[in-house]
Amino acid sequence: MFHVKPVDPRLLRYARTTRVFLAGTVGLGLLGAGLIVAQATLIADLVVGGFQHGDGAGQLGGDLLWLAAVSVGRALVAWLTELCAHRAGAAVTSQLRNRLLVRATALGPGWLTGRRSGELTTLATRGIDALDDYFARYLPQLGLAAVVPAVVLARILFADWISALTIVLTLPLIPLFMVLVGWATRDRMDRQWQLLGRLSGHFLDVVAGLPTLKVFGRAKAQADNIRAITGDYRRATLKTLRVAFLSSFVLELLATISVALVAVDIGMRLVHGELSLRTGLLVLVLAPEAYLPLRQVGAQYHAAAEGLAAAEQVFEVLETEPATVPGSLPAPDLRTATVRVEGLAVRSEGALAPTSFTLAPGETLAVTGPSGIGKSTLLSALLGFAPAAQGRVLVDGTDLGAIDPASWHRQIAWVPQHPHLFPGTIADNVRLVRPDAADADLHAALAAAGALRFAAPDEVIGEDGAGLSAGQRQRIALARAFLADRPLLLLDEPTANLDGDTEGALIATLRELARGRTTILVAHRPALLPLADRVLALTPAAGGASAVRDGSPAAGGAELPAARQAAPAGQVSAPVTAPDAGAGPAGAGAAGGSTGPLAGGVSGGGAGSGAVGVSGRSAEPLAGVSGGGAGPAGVGEPGRGAGAGEGQPARAGAAGVRGLPAIGRVRGFRGRFAAACGLGALALLSAVGLMATSGWLISRASQQPPVLYLMVAVTATRAFGIGRAVFRYGERLVAHDAVFRALAGVRVAVYRRLERLAPAGLRERQRGDLLSRLVADVDAVQDHYLRWLQPALTAGLVVLVSAAFAGWLLPAAGIVLGAGLLVAGVAVPLLAAAVARRTEARLAPARGELSARVLALFTGTAELTVAGALDRRRQEAADADRTLTAVAARSAAVTALGAGLTTLVGGLTVTACGYVGVRAVAAHDLPGVALAVLLLAPLAAFEAVNGLPLAAQQRQRSRRAAERVSDVLDAPLPVREPEHPAAPPASPFPLVVSELTARHPGRTSAALDGVGLTLTEGRRIAVVGASGAGKTTLAHVLLRFLDAESGTYTLGGRPADECDGDDVRRLVGLCAQDAHVFDSTVRENLRLARPGATDDDLRTALAAARLDLGLDAAVGEHGARLSGGMRQRLALARALLAGFPVLILDEPAEHLDIATADALTADLLAATRDHGRTTLLITHRLAGLAGDAVDEIVVLDAGRVVQRGTYRELAAADGPFRRTLEREQAADAFARPGTAPRVPAAV
Repeated sequence: MFHVKPVDPRLLRYARTTRVFLAGTVGLGLLGAGLIVAQATLIADLVVGGFQHGDGAGQLGGDLLWLAAVSVGRALVAWLTELCAHRAGAAVTSQLRNRLLVRATALGPGWLTGRRSGELTTLATRGIDALDDYFARYLPQLGLAAVVPAVVLARILFADWISALTIVLTLPLIPLFMVLVGWATRDRMDRQWQLLGRLSGHFLDVVAGLPTLKVFGRAKAQADNIRAITGDYRRATLKTLRVAFLSSFVLELLATISVALVAVDIGMRLVHGELSLRTGLLVLVLAPEAYLPLRQVGAQYHAAAEGLAAAEQVFEVLETEPATVPGSLPAPDLRTATVRVEGLAVRSEGALAPTSFTLAPGETLAVTGPSGIGKSTLLSALLGFAPAAQGRVLVDGTDLGAIDPASWHRQIAWVPQHPHLFPGTIADNVRLVRPDAADADLHAALAAAGALRFAAPDEVIGEDGAGLSAGQRQRIALARAFLADRPLLLLDEPTANLDGDTEGALIATLRELARGRTTILVAHRPALLPLADRVLALTPAAGGASAVRDGSPAAGGAELPAARQAAPAGQVSAPVTAPDAGAGPAGAGAAGGSTGPLAGGVSGGGAGSGAVGVSGRSAEPLAGVSGGGAGPAGVGEPGRGAGAGEGQPARAGAAGVRGLPAIGRVRGFRGRFAAACGLGALALLSAVGLMATSGWLISRASQQPPVLYLMVAVTATRAFGIGRAVFRYGERLVAHDAVFRALAGVRVAVYRRLERLAPAGLRERQRGDLLSRLVADVDAVQDHYLRWLQPALTAGLVVLVSAAFAGWLLPAAGIVLGAGLLVAGVAVPLLAAAVARRTEARLAPARGELSARVLALFTGTAELTVAGALDRRRQEAADADRTLTAVAARSAAVTALGAGLTTLVGGLTVTACGYVGVRAVAAHDLPGVALAVLLLAPLAAFEAVNGLPLAAQQRQRSRRAAERVSDVLDAPLPVREPEHPAAPPASPFPLVVSELTARHPGRTSAALDGVGLTLTEGRRIAVVGASGAGKTTLAHVLLRFLDAESGTYTLGGRPADECDGDDVRRLVGLCAQDAHVFDSTVRENLRLARPGATDDDLRTALAAARLDLGLDAAVGEHGARLSGGMRQRLALARALLAGFPVLILDEPAEHLDIATADALTADLLAATRDHGRTTLLITHRLAGLAGDAVDEIVVLDAGRVVQRGTYRELAAADGPFRRTLEREQAADAFARPGTAPRVPAAV
C-alpha cells in the first residue's frame, strides 16, 4: 500500500536509522510472539485443569506463577518496542528534516522564489512530523505483522491443522484489501496534503498582508476564504479517512468473522468429540493474535498516510537537481581581480537583456535605468542566484560558473533593495556578516550607517524589522555592509526610503566605504552618481528590451526569445564631469501640470463596494473574497469590546479544555460526539462479548450437549464479530466529522483575532510561530477530543459494563477485573501524565520555535548565503530540531512506560481472575463452563484502557497547544474599538487633527507630539521630514492602526475613535511604502481594492501608475517576480482604483528613477486637483511639490511640526525645508549625463 510500498526504500536510503530499527522490531516481535504462545498455552491449561480436572489453586499454582511471569515478559517487550519505535522515529524525522533544509537552501534563492514559504515551512515541520506516526506506529506493526502471524500459525498448525487451514485461507485476504484500499487512498491523501499546504501558504500570505487587507476593507472577508479552504481540507480529509477507515473495517471484519468461524468450528468438533478442550482453548486464544498485527496495520493506515503523502513532496525536493552545477575553483582575490561581463542575459521575470562591461579593481560603477529594466537582476546574476540564459561573467579570466560560490560570496558585501531583517537585536542582525565582531566595530558600523540615532544595538526588533521604518531598515542593512569589510560591494538603491539630509550624510560615508573596493551601485537617485567612476545606463530598446546607453557605439548581441529582443551591449561611458555653473535641478516632470494618464480619472466605488467577479474558489489568496462582511461568526470570534464580556472569545466549553473556544456549543457537536462515544463503547463491548461467548461456547461444547443448545451462542459469536467492525467504523467517521467541523471555526477565530491585532499587535510575533499555532496547535486541540476525551469516555463505559458482567458471574472476579481496569485506565495514565507534565508542556512551544526558525531560514536564504551565515542559521534550525527531538524522545519514554505498565497490569489481572476463578470452581461457587469466560473476557476488556496512558499525554499536549491558541485569541488589542460604534459621517470633511500625540507600544518616546492639520475636500497636503520623523506614524493614526495618546482626530466633526475602524478606513485610504503584494495575479491584486472593477478600469489604474503589466501576470510571493519599482506602482494603482475620499500616499514614487518618480508625482497631484480629491502625500522628494502642486507642506522633525506653509514660503525661508531642497537640487544635477557637480557637504 502507499504506492504499493509498505516500506519506502527511499526512506531507508535517507534515514539509515530505520534499518536497525526494523531489525530490532522483528527481534522483539519474535520474542513477543513466543510469549503470546506461552500465555495461550497457560490459559488453556488453567481452564482444562480447573474445569475438567477439578484442580484447585494449589495444584495450578505453578501455571499461575508462570502466567504472571509471562505477563512481566510481555510488559518488557511492549516497553522496549514502544521505546525503540518512537525514539527511532524521532531520529529519522530529524535526519530527514535536516536534509530537507540543507537541500532547499542549497537550491538557492532562485528556486525558493518559485515556492510559497508557508507551504515549504509546513512541509519541513508538520509534514515531516507526520512521518513520526509512520515510524512509531506503522512500521512496528509491519514488523509484527511479518513475524507474529507466522509464529502463531505454526503453533496452531501443530495443535489443529483444520483451524490453521481456516486461518491460512482468510489471512491473505487482509493484505490484499490493504493494497486495494491503498490504491484508492493514494490520490485522496495527496490532495489532502496539497490542501493543507495551500491553507498554510494562504495563511502566511494573508497574515503578512493584513495591514493592506484592512486598508481596503477586505481583512474580515478573508475569514470566509480561510473557512472555505479549511472546509475543503476537512472534506478531503474525511473522504480520505472514509477509505482508510474502510480498510480498517474490512480488516477488522475479516479478522473477527474468521475468529468467529474458528470458534464455531471448534465448538462443533468438540460436540462430536473430535477435539480436546485444551486444544480448542489454545487455538481460540491464539487465533485473534494471528490477525491482530495485520488489523493494527490497517488501523494505523490513516496515521501513516499523511506522512507518506508529505514524504513524496520531501523526496521531490531532495531529488531536485540544481539549475547549475556549482564550481569548485577558489575565487580570485577581488582586491586585485578584474570582473568582465560579456553579453550576460537573464531570461525570467525582470529579465536582463544582453549586457557587457568591465570593472577594474577598486572601480565604482553606477547602474541606472527605469524600473523593471533588470538592474537588480544583474546583481542577482553576479551573485549566482539568477542563471544566465546567455553570456558569461569572468573574474580575472575565470568563468564565474567554475568558481566555488562560497569563496565568491565571502568577498562580497550586498545590500539588497528590500533587506531582510531577522527577529532579534539590532546587533545580531548587523553581526550576521561577522559574528565575532568587536563592540567597537559594531558601533562604528552603526554610526557610519546613521543607525545609532534611532536605535541602540541591544534593541529588539520583530520579524522583517517590525518596529522600524523602511529607511531605518535600510540603514541596518547598510551597517552590515560597513561591518563586512569585503572587497566587492553590491549596493541596490542603498539610500532608498531615506530623506535628503540622511542621504547626504550617508553618501559621504559610502564614499569612504567604496574607496579601495570594487563597487556596483544600482541608483535611481542622482545624489549617488558622484560616487561612481562610470555609469552604466540600461534603457528600453525597440520592442521593449533593455539596452545599454552610453556615448560609444554599441556592440551587437544575440537574440532572446519571448518578446525580448537582444539589446546592444555597449561600452561604459567615460567618467562624469562637472556641469556648468548655475545649472538648476533636473526638470524631468518636477512640477508639471500634466494630467497624464489620470486625466480620465480612476474612480469608482469606495473601498468597500462591490463583489468579486470571480466564480468559485481558487488557490489564489484573493480569490473568492466577497464584499459583504465576514460571513457567519466563527467559533470563539472576538467581539468588538476590549473588556472581558463581549470582546473575549467564549471559553471553557463542554470539553473543559482551559483556554479553548467553547466548541461544545457548536451546533450538533454534542450529539455527534456522544454518538461517537457510544459507538466506540459498542465496538469494544462487542470484542468482549465475542471472547466471552466463544469461551463459553467451547467450554459448553466440550460437554457434548445437543447442538441446538449451542445455536444462540453460535449466532451471538457471529453478531459480535460483525458488530465490532461496523461499530468501530461508524465511531471513527462520526467522531472525526464532529471534531473537524468544530475546529474549523477555531482556525477562523485565530485569523479573526489576528485581523484585530494587525499591524501594531503583531510586531512581536513571528509568522512561523503563528503558522505553527494555526496548523499544528489546532490539530493538537483536535487530538484532545479524538485521542483523549473520546477514548477516556468510551473506556469508562466499557470498564463499568465489563466489571459488572464479571461481577455477575463471580463477585470476586468483578472486583479483580474492575480494580485491574481502574489501575490500567486511571492510575497508569495519571502516573504517565505526572511524569510527562513538563515534557508535554514543552512540545508545542518547541514546534513553534522550529517553525519560526525554518521560515526565517527560507525567507532569508539570499542574504544568509552572501553573508556566509547560512550554515549558522541552518545550525540554529538544527538546534531547534534537536530540542524538539529530545522533547519527543522523553515523551516517547513516557509512552513506552505506559504501554509496558498497562500490558503488565492486564496480564496480572488475567492471572488474578484465573486464581479467583479456579478457587470458585473448586468451591462450586462458579460453573466450570464460566471459567474460560473469566479468563478470556479480560483479554478483550483491556483493549479499552491500553491506549489511555498515551491519551493522558495527548491531553497535556493538547492543553498546552490550546493555551498557545488562546494566547492569540486573548492577546490585548492595540486599538480600542467602541462597543457600540457610531455611524460614520456621510463625508469625512473636514478631517481635523489637533495636538495629536501618539506612541508605539513599548517605546518611551512619543512618535508624534502635538501634531495638527486640517484636510478639507480637495485639499492636498504634503508631509516631509527625515526618516523616523513620524510621517508613517501619522498615517497609521489616521487609519486607526494606532490609537492617539492625547489630542483629537475628527472626521466630519465626529471623533474617529467613536467609529468602527473599518468605517474609518472606508473614508481614509493608504498606499503604504511597504504595501503587501499577494501571491496571485495582477488582476486579483487590483481587484482587492474594487472587486467589481472591469478590466478596462484595471488597465486605467495601471496606466495612472505608469505600469505596463498584463492583468494575468503572476507576481509571486511578496511580489518576488516584480522589481521594487513595479511593486510600488502596482500598490499605487490598487490605491487609486479604490476611490477613497481621503488618500494617503506614503512614498508612492520610491524605487523609481527620478524622471519617472517626478512625472508620476506630478500626475497624481494634478489628478487630485482636477478631480477635487483630498490627498495627504508623504514624501522625501521635494521637487514634485514645486509651484501649486500641493496646498500646504508640513515639515516634521522628531514627531513635532517644525515648519508649515506653501512651497514658495518654505523655499524662501531659512529652515530645514530649504536646506533639504538645496541639497536635493544639487544632487539632481547629477542626473544630467556626462556631468558631475560639486558634491554637497555631508550634514
